Amino acid sequence: MLNHSRLAKLLRVLAVLSLLVLAACNTGNPDSSTPPANTTAASGLNVVATTTQIRSMTEAVLGDRGSVRSILTPGADAHEFEPKPGDVQAISESDLVLKNGLGVDDWIDKLIENAGGERPLITVTDGVLLREGGEEEGAEGDEHGAFDPHVWLNVSNAITMTTNIRDALVGADRANETAYKANADTYIATLRDLDRYIKDQIATIPTEDRKMVTNHDAFGYYIEAYGLTFVGSLIPSMSTGAQPSAQDVAELIRKIKSEKVKAIFLESSINPSLARQIGGDAGVKVVDTLYGDSLGAEGSPGATYEGMMRYNTDTIVSALK
Repeated sequence: MLNHSRLAKLLRVLAVLSLLVLAACNTGNPDSSTPPANTTAASGLNVVATTTQIRSMTEAVLGDRGSVRSILTPGADAHEFEPKPGDVQAISESDLVLKNGLGVDDWIDKLIENAGGERPLITVTDGVLLREGGEEEGAEGDEHGAFDPHVWLNVSNAITMTTNIRDALVGADRANETAYKANADTYIATLRDLDRYIKDQIATIPTEDRKMVTNHDAFGYYIEAYGLTFVGSLIPSMSTGAQPSAQDVAELIRKIKSEKVKAIFLESSINPSLARQIGGDAGVKVVDTLYGDSLGAEGSPGATYEGMMRYNTDTIVSALK
């Protein structure tokens, strides 16, 4: 017969084993009352953004009320993007999808269709003052195909995008409306400081040197907003997929020399070989570290939207002074 001490020990062991069995059963039970990790009840909103810039802005407004993932990855070229099967799964598990529009991310409609066809989809560039651009950037029949889609390179546009993101989050999660509005107000104040910073830094460049040559026609919003002059681009197109002719290259070299341009600027995601060839022929330096279509990797100067804009500005100012 067991004594009292051994009996108590045996009962404790049996109790622990019972708990382990129950836990294992609950883990595999689809009817368990514990919600899966990707549900709003467990972890807040699950948001998918098409671009890294939208992801960064959304993170600032969402705060700790959920998670956000971008389909485009850091360092990717938006013009050559091909969706992956995992992107469909991410959308199928999302509560909200945020897109740029204007031809940059038209592929999102097909992804949503493949993910089941029903997802709240918000275009965060609504209300932005658009620049005219190349029609080849938009999808066939897209009314915005004639406009430059790189709207985020003007911080004033980022403020409009942030307001749209705030409203989208509130619409999807009314319970946290106060938090989203407070986070948006804080972030918009940061963006206004960023806008002033860029203007102040560009003002330190001698007026005659405020000239930019870029790899493709992506920096128009930045150039117009901050008082620079666009001389030309290696690829005379909104898309990096286009190719310049020999005549285009010769004309650009002539312009660089005649305008006394100090540098050619490229995005870090672009192959710099053509720029280096033109830079050598024109006798100017090539700066190939800017962020344009996407943010940089975590830990890089361009890992956030604010970081991208500050880094680009500091780099441009240093090269043109």
